[in-house]
Amino acid sequence: MNKSINGAILGLILFLPTYCLCFWFGIMPKFYPLLGEVHIVEPPGAHIAVKFVGSALVGIVAGIVGFLAGRSLPENSGKVLHVLVWVTMIAAGTYLIGRETVTYILH
Repeated sequence: MNKSINGAILGLILFLPTYCLCFWFGIMPKFYPLLGEVHIVEPPGAHIAVKFVGSALVGIVAGIVGFLAGRSLPENSGKVLHVLVWVTMIAAGTYLIGRETVTYILH
């Protein structure tokens, strides 16, 4: 059970920074499944839904990689991962809330 929890925590630790970095640099993958194509676009002033979906998809891939890697960690690494996940969640939450406040409320 602890290995699954370690995997989930490491997945979250990798998901949050990846999601924030995609927002920071404006990397928004657009998937066209019917065409079998993936395009990376940097739309100026893109609609917020495009940002959330593109960043979330990239973050989910990073989270899955983290989950798989975390399951191979020893069980006693859970304490360190719990500290890292709280630091990561606070940093990501501060960044995302601050960015949305500056972009949509203050401007």
